[in-house]
Amino acid sequence: MIKVIETVLDIIYPKRCLWCGEILDFGRSEDFCLSCRNKFEGLNLLEYKDENGFSLFNYDGEIRTKILSLKYNGERDIGKAFGCLMYKAFIKNGFDMDFDEILPVAISRKRLKERGYNQTEIIADELSRLSGIPVGKGLVRIKEPKPQNKLNNEERKTNVKNAFKTDRSFEDKKILLIDDIYTTGSTAAACAEALYTARARSVKFCTAAKTYLRNQ
Repeated sequence: MIKVIETVLDIIYPKRCLWCGEILDFGRSEDFCLSCRNKFEGLNLLEYKDENGFSLFNYDGEIRTKILSLKYNGERDIGKAFGCLMYKAFIKNGFDMDFDEILPVAISRKRLKERGYNQTEIIADELSRLSGIPVGKGLVRIKEPKPQNKLNNEERKTNVKNAFKTDRSFEDKKILLIDDIYTTGSTAAACAEALYTARARSVKFCTAAKTYLRNQ
């Protein structure tokens, strides 16, 4: 009976590629169409890496458009696509996935009310579904900073200083922090500071894209 219902739903609401929106072949379980699968298979999915984490893409062109659509146009499938690509990047590059929790970077209550969702939660939820690592809660944004994109390196650090807190213990937890964009690492560092204060064992990050300041 469940199979019949699923088949009917597939006919009424056909599954679409998470990236381009093309209707997928009936009964197929893939998340991407053949064209998008081939495109991503040919990429390293590793624009930036340091000892604390990595970013998938450079923040320009199509990637920039997709992230803006995720954040401001409600295109949540793009968040799922980034979560799926993060999982592929871990596997493809042989990165360790020994984490206790996946933690999305928190947005403010004001932003959450305006947007209706946290885009990083959508990414984190998909990565959790594929990896089996649970999504955690407890990281809270307590300060609404100015938009980071118009600030230099030092201003970014000041802007997010003390912007986050935790409302639970993270004692001995290995945390993977998820965000959409990484520039100077100020946001990731501010989140990590709050998590280490809550006794986390380690904090690594993964973001959909890396953008660069002119002097980087």
